[in-house]
Amino acid sequence: MELRPYQRDAVEAVYAHLRERDDNPCVVLPTAAGKTPVMATVCRDAVQLWNGRVLILAHVKELLEQSVEKLLAIAPDLPVGVFSAGLRRKELNYAVTVAGIQSIWRRAGELGPVDLVIVDEAHLIPAEDDSMYRSFLADAKVVNPNLRVIGLTATPYRLKSGEICAPGNVLNHVCNVIAVKELIVQGWLSPLRTKAGSNRPDYAPLHLRAGEFVPGEVEDLMDDDGLVQAACDEIV
Repeated sequence: MELRPYQRDAVEAVYAHLRERDDNPCVVLPTAAGKTPVMATVCRDAVQLWNGRVLILAHVKELLEQSVEKLLAIAPDLPVGVFSAGLRRKELNYAVTVAGIQSIWRRAGELGPVDLVIVDEAHLIPAEDDSMYRSFLADAKVVNPNLRVIGLTATPYRLKSGEICAPGNVLNHVCNVIAVKELIVQGWLSPLRTKAGSNRPDYAPLHLRAGEFVPGEVEDLMDDDGLVQAACDEIV
């Protein structure tokens, strides 16, 4: 599998960060830009070029399966294990381990020393110090004090606490970002086209609050079986 130019840029930005800084980088790639090939390339290089061990963390089994698929497509000879209760696999003695955080967060000692932890959907790392992610990473750093963490996400912020990259957080600096518009212009994503449906609701009953429509009234107005069915028919 050959990386797209912006994916290669993301990989090189991660390596530059790890060489030049002592903290943890984050790569921002929009949905459908292909984060998994970037992760797979970093894993392959870490194992085959630098004789390292890598752990990929995600929160749902579908992401774990996708990571394994792309890893084997990019590096078929890469030793990859899976540790996930949902997938009924508990494999730890591999150069690359793909794991669900819910399954492995108390197993850092059993996993042994790893050099890189790659977190998919990194915006889901909670801000709280007692979260599963932070607890696991603290234990893993006891096993290997030189551990580095790489995050990948399409949304480098949390609605409640703001930017995920900060000096006191797990991730500290966005090392690479590309926007949806750039990918559309370059031809990697389809252009967005929007249109109004032919069946229009009656907006007259809606009221304004602080200059905006009242959300509950809008929800009730749009949640009409006939309106939804008409929109679906138009899409089809």
